[in-house]
Amino acid sequence: MNRTTLSLLAVTAAVAVVSGAAALTGPPADGGTGGSTGGATTRMPVESTTVLCPSPSTTDAADTTYTSFTPAQTKTGKKGQAELVAAKGMGETADPGGMPSEPLTKQGKPVTSQTDQDDAPALIGTANGELAPGYTVQQTTDSVAGPGGSILGATCSAPDTDFYFPGASTAEERQDFVHLTNPDTTAAVLDLELYGKDGAVETTGGENITVPAHSTQRVLLSTLTTHTDTNLTLHVAVRSGRVGALVEAVDSTRGADWLAASADPSPTVVLPGVPKDTTGARLVVFVPGSDDADLRVRVATPTGSISPAGVETLHVKSGMTTAVDLAGITQGEAAAVVLTPTDSS
Repeated sequence: MNRTTLSLLAVTAAVAVVSGAAALTGPPADGGTGGSTGGATTRMPVESTTVLCPSPSTTDAADTTYTSFTPAQTKTGKKGQAELVAAKGMGETADPGGMPSEPLTKQGKPVTSQTDQDDAPALIGTANGELAPGYTVQQTTDSVAGPGGSILGATCSAPDTDFYFPGASTAEERQDFVHLTNPDTTAAVLDLELYGKDGAVETTGGENITVPAHSTQRVLLSTLTTHTDTNLTLHVAVRSGRVGALVEAVDSTRGADWLAASADPSPTVVLPGVPKDTTGARLVVFVPGSDDADLRVRVATPTGSISPAGVETLHVKSGMTTAVDLAGITQGEAAAVVLTPTDSS
């Protein structure tokens, strides 16, 4: 099961691809260069970076690999260090410690660590000095047992205060868990909100959720509501503090994958990486603001760009999740879905 997520203006969108196993996330819209002093833009060095990796599959027949990497770039003279440290799980009172792996010590040279523990914890990755700019960790789990047997891939996410996950579900064949990890020394408090085709879904227990310092929590979305729906949007709204958030989507027949949060708004959105052998796909769009959105839908392939029949344009009402079937989208070619406002030139 594939998950591709990004956003357009006030729109968050996802493509759910039936025949894949990789998660693809669009680039952030803001390529900001730092702070501003006296009206002039100043490029400031990145001094520290934090990323958060969710706890992997709980099955005892899974292997998880973590790949840490900082791209080669101009040296600053501050050597720095990067490490992965376990976050506390529910009921734990102490940090279990760091991962038994070779530390990341050089730019441009990835290092990996592995675990096959069925209770492997969420991880907090930190980097400073020359290892901070561009520091990233990829988590890949090969799970061969149970209904969620799949290869699950996720880029460990940066902590933030606001996340949208179009493509979440509470359908009977799905078990979707949101993983919430707090990297800081103070507790984070947040709300979990669900939105369907008719707007906000009534939930219980989704308000004022506390994630203690340096800890992680895992919430099954179907426990928040009696409403069952294949196409939902999850909103993680942090009241205080910050967290990392990813959704583990497990389908009883199609396997499992990580659903990443939508990226920041952008005038044009490209959802790449739809495999050529895709047998089914679904476009899921959500508008979080107060205004509706009218979108033009295009499919880009190596041989050209087309409008999918019957889905040339899409009207999406604010606060509501809209899903459309894109079956046969690739026609045997690798493709990308392109969304633009209908009034753009």
